[in-house]
Amino acid sequence: MKPKESMKPIEKICVAGIGGIGGYIGYHLGKGWAQAQRAERQLSFLARGEHLKAIQEKGLTFFPPSGEEGVVKPHRTTDDPASLPVQDLVVLCVKGYHLQEICHQIQPIVGDTTAILPLLNGIDIYERIRSVLTKGIVLPACIYISSTREGPGVVRQSGGKGNIIAGADPRYPGYDPVPLIQTMEEAGIPFEWQENPFPALWSKYLFIASFALVTGMSGKPIGGVLADPDLKERLRRIMEEVLALARIKGVEFPSTAIEEVLARGAAFPYDTKTSYQRDLEVPGKPNEGDLFGGTILRMGKELGIPTPWTEDTVRRMEGQAP
Repeated sequence: MKPKESMKPIEKICVAGIGGIGGYIGYHLGKGWAQAQRAERQLSFLARGEHLKAIQEKGLTFFPPSGEEGVVKPHRTTDDPASLPVQDLVVLCVKGYHLQEICHQIQPIVGDTTAILPLLNGIDIYERIRSVLTKGIVLPACIYISSTREGPGVVRQSGGKGNIIAGADPRYPGYDPVPLIQTMEEAGIPFEWQENPFPALWSKYLFIASFALVTGMSGKPIGGVLADPDLKERLRRIMEEVLALARIKGVEFPSTAIEEVLARGAAFPYDTKTSYQRDLEVPGKPNEGDLFGGTILRMGKELGIPTPWTEDTVRRMEGQAP
């Protein structure tokens, strides 16, 4: 396949996972396409359970940070990807613990030129997807948003611009992003294309992994962590370990990186909890610990980088520390 030959317009999009992020993406795509009035376009949602039923019956209700809510009705909402045709774009918005499963499920709708846009928290998402999917063009990406599913068929965005940074698949550096950029512009989704997106991905990971681990271990919100000298020091040490891993991977940060992350954290309301922390508070609920502590520990072993602070933090969360 020659990726530059795949410049046909994006007409079939599947949003997999209609939670906080998927609801934001799905709503804006649906709204933008409805305004364009292009009959050949098909927007599909993958959802489950009561959420699926509610969207099928009433559409997806979305509350933006300001202004009135809106409702979109996609071409189709289903829990069976195989019932859909091959897609031009698949946007992955599932939690990390569902990534392997959804990658297997979407195989029938991924063709050679299907673009796959993963909007998950981890730093090794590209590798996780490629361990399952051999077809398609996987575009490493991240999104900056605070948005949650409020109930069946209802999603609310509480903060963040909803801006996406994405870049080229290392396997297909010649992929032309123009159709994707145009699609996002039509939807009103802030979108930036970077030929090398990994510095941006590591920058987000530096913030989210460190705060996730320390809030998860301590049970304190972001403001509480920053107000506690010991927890703030733990935060710094974990960030130093992440920076060391990034450096080995060829991503350099300025000397002010840690202070900048701390300042970003201080800008949140004191009682803000990380999504990982909220998951841990629900007994028996799956969580994304493997994307944070698990990945840092594995990468450290693979690359020969000591990660004692992450290891200690994970052990404390697991109740193994003395």
